[in-house]
Amino acid sequence: MYTKYSDEEYCMNFTNEEIIKFFLNLLKRDLELNIRLSSSVGNEINENSNEKIMFVSFDGVKENFYIRFYEHQTSIFISDEEFNSSGEFTFNLEFMFIDDDAKVDYVSSDTHGNIVYEGTLRDKTHKEILELFCTVIKLLNKAESVSVEETFISQEGMQYSKYSYIVKILNDSGIKQNVQLENIKFIVNQ
Repeated sequence: MYTKYSDEEYCMNFTNEEIIKFFLNLLKRDLELNIRLSSSVGNEINENSNEKIMFVSFDGVKENFYIRFYEHQTSIFISDEEFNSSGEFTFNLEFMFIDDDAKVDYVSSDTHGNIVYEGTLRDKTHKEILELFCTVIKLLNKAESVSVEETFISQEGMQYSKYSYIVKILNDSGIKQNVQLENIKFIVNQ
């Protein structure tokens, strides 16, 4: 199904109802997570709040595994840094999903060191985009180790450099998986 967004609207302007129905409910059904919701000003909120959900932590107050919703970009962050620790970690990653129309405004300093999804988002419904995020969350859940290999693809004009990525994840599930999401390949427990 093709979704038409107007030139003035971003494709990731999700409502709370969409986030709950197409994202949180799927995650709660399939995973054991310590979910905490926050508004744009950082207030902790619940699913019935009138404030817009902008931030979802999957590990409670620890906040080493979370998603941040902006209308033009959604990012998933994961780190093994301990809350209130010395700040040392072995992985500290950001997965960026950028509205196709907003990509022209991004430069290499915006994306450097991050994993940037290069698939088209504006052809997807909000449900499909949120389900894509669910897939990534499920793959990263309970990661004990994450490493990334990147391969340069191209650089167009003043925009940021494009890469393909191999994301290797180890967890204690014992389940082996290979999942390709456009330019990002996830290899779990191999």
